[in-house]
Amino acid sequence: MNPVLTQAYRLLGEIVQNYYTAREAIKKLGIPRSTFYDLVKANEIPSITVPSRRQVFYPKQRIDELAEERARLVGEVEQTPERFVFVVPQRDDLEQLVDIERMYFHESLIVSPEEQQEQLSYNPEAIHVLKDTKTNTVVAGVSLSPIKPDVLEKLIRLEIDEAQVKPADYLPYTADAPLDCYVIDYVVRPGPNATYYGSKLLQATLDYFIELLNRRVVIRSIYASVISTFGERLVKDLHFTLIQSDWAREHEAFRHSYVLDLENVESKTRFIQRYVRQRRNLERKKKAAQKPDSSMIVELDFPPPLAAVDGVPPLKQRTDLASR
Repeated sequence: MNPVLTQAYRLLGEIVQNYYTAREAIKKLGIPRSTFYDLVKANEIPSITVPSRRQVFYPKQRIDELAEERARLVGEVEQTPERFVFVVPQRDDLEQLVDIERMYFHESLIVSPEEQQEQLSYNPEAIHVLKDTKTNTVVAGVSLSPIKPDVLEKLIRLEIDEAQVKPADYLPYTADAPLDCYVIDYVVRPGPNATYYGSKLLQATLDYFIELLNRRVVIRSIYASVISTFGERLVKDLHFTLIQSDWAREHEAFRHSYVLDLENVESKTRFIQRYVRQRRNLERKKKAAQKPDSSMIVELDFPPPLAAVDGVPPLKQRTDLASR
């Protein structure tokens, strides 16, 4: 046999035995295709290319290790669901959150831990992190808050970006007056568990909106601008509506502005349906509490009023009877 062909077959046999194709690796890991290629781009997963076949392969050993790590984490969490907590961050949590943001954004878009801490002085609940209590590691975070109307308008119109929002532009959550909120940031630590962390963060955030509603804090609309394919997938999955998409800047491939209307009673989105239903229930309870308690109403049986007799009014009659 031709020595060149022999070498080629030997190489191909080695590849089949020790490497996965992209499709096989994605199936083994159980993660989205985009997340897989993010890991490849970040050198978390090495690759080799076979020039003659124009195909890229990925080492089975590394893929299997990541798959086992992911399965182990999911199994541990099922046994200890309280392991991940959704909390307002402490200073060291903010530093970890900024480290995650640096994996996605250019330095010009990063807000320092000091400034994020100042934001919390204006709205103490503006930032939440998803934290692994076993490792004391922040695995994801969301920054969301009511914003001064003029600043919110500029964000929606893509006239400014999130890094230009001042801490004093943040507003606290207040009861009984519908609020418009803006998503400043939503990030997940990259890696084979990113999809899992992202789903946990999303569910915790949605539950938090219901918690606010139970405290009579009503959110009318949620606005967001996205500059990544991950962010765009997320807002589309939640059925946000596109507002503007005609602006971009250095270090950004694009910037699109979206809104989610939480007062849309016709929405088919399960979260909005749940939110509208809970809001109606609370309004019914509020109205019921305002009605007088029928058990406390006492009906008194008064005799009919005295009629005038021969033109003499009742009070005069009483006086006349008393004088007799």
